[in-house]
Amino acid sequence: MVENTLTNKNELRELLKKFIDNNGDNSCAYCSGRGLVTSSDNPDEAIISLTTHRETPYKDFISVQNELTAAYKELRQEYVKKIFQKDISLISDEELARVKAAYPFRISEAEMK
Repeated sequence: MVENTLTNKNELRELLKKFIDNNGDNSCAYCSGRGLVTSSDNPDEAIISLTTHRETPYKDFISVQNELTAAYKELRQEYVKKIFQKDISLISDEELARVKAAYPFRISEAEMK
């Protein structure tokens, strides 16, 4: 479920990217989001809260975490192409630090219910 709405796992990555990259406060020069008031202000403020039920199969928990990781990976790759105009595999350590600062991985795992 995403925001109390039953969501197909195949839709999760795109929903996450839209939430993280929203640019709701217009402070993000590199974001391409629509600036919705119901979504995140900017990537630095976008915190994903993950809550699981104690009966959730471990493989389902891992697949959701994989989608979270993939969403951030894709946003970071897009940032590198846009800002540095090269493949992410070719960036320097300094550039990598900028990428991580642009899209910080902020996940909060709440206690099981």
